[in-house]
Amino acid sequence: MKKLVGLLSVLFISLFVSASLLAQCTQACAVNAKCGWEILFDGNSVEKWRGKESHVFPQKGWKIENGLLFLAESGGGDIITKEKYCDFELVFSFNLTEGANSGIKYFVDSLVNSETGSVSINGPEYQIIDDEHNIHVKDDPNGLSSTASAYLLYAPENKKLNHYGQWNTGRIVAKNETVEHWLNGVRVVKYKRGSKDFLERKADTKFKNVEKYGEQKCGHILLTDHGDKVFFKNIKIRKL
Repeated sequence: MKKLVGLLSVLFISLFVSASLLAQCTQACAVNAKCGWEILFDGNSVEKWRGKESHVFPQKGWKIENGLLFLAESGGGDIITKEKYCDFELVFSFNLTEGANSGIKYFVDSLVNSETGSVSINGPEYQIIDDEHNIHVKDDPNGLSSTASAYLLYAPENKKLNHYGQWNTGRIVAKNETVEHWLNGVRVVKYKRGSKDFLERKADTKFKNVEKYGEQKCGHILLTDHGDKVFFKNIKIRKL
C-alpha cells in the first residue's frame, strides 16, 4: 500500500511539473519563431523591410534607437515588408508623440520597375494617430480617422487608447476576406473585404477609384511616413 501511495505521489508530481512546463512552453510560444511567428522588427534590424519605391531600406528618415523604430525626419517615405502576406496575424506596439499621425497598411502591392518606376496598389489602413490633439480626428465626429479604425471605412468601437507617450498594443487579423482590428486586447473593428458594405463605404472615400482596394489576395505590410514621430517595437507576424 505504501509503495502504491508513493507511486501515486510521484505520478501526481510528474503531472503537475508537466503541466507547468506546458504552460511555460505555451507562453513562450507567443514570441517564439518555432511557433509560426516571424519577427519583422526585433529592435535591431530592418532586414525584413524596404522602401515602397525602392529595393533597399531608406537611407534617411527612418531610425533605430534604443530598440525602437521611428521616423526621425520626413522624407524617408513609406516602408514595406519585403515579403507579401495573405492570411495573417500581425502584432505590434506603438507609442505616439503629441499630435502625431501614422498608420499600418496591409494588402499593399508594390512593384519596383527600373524602367517605368514604381507601381503601387494601396491597401486598408490601421490608423495610428493622437486622437486627443490631431486636428484630423477633431474634425471627424464619426471616428473614421481615429486610432484603430479601418481608415475612412470603419470606426472602432469600445476602444481604450492610452495617451501619447504611453505604449499601446495593436493587432490585425486577416483570414480569407474577414479582417479584425484589435487595440490593447479588445477587438474594435471587424469587416469583410470586398463585401457590399465594404464597397459602398469605399465609394464614399478618396479610394473610390482605386482598383482592387482592399481586395488583394496577398500584399505587403506598410508603415506610413506622415512626417510625424511614432515609435514602434515588437512587430511580428504569423501566417494563418
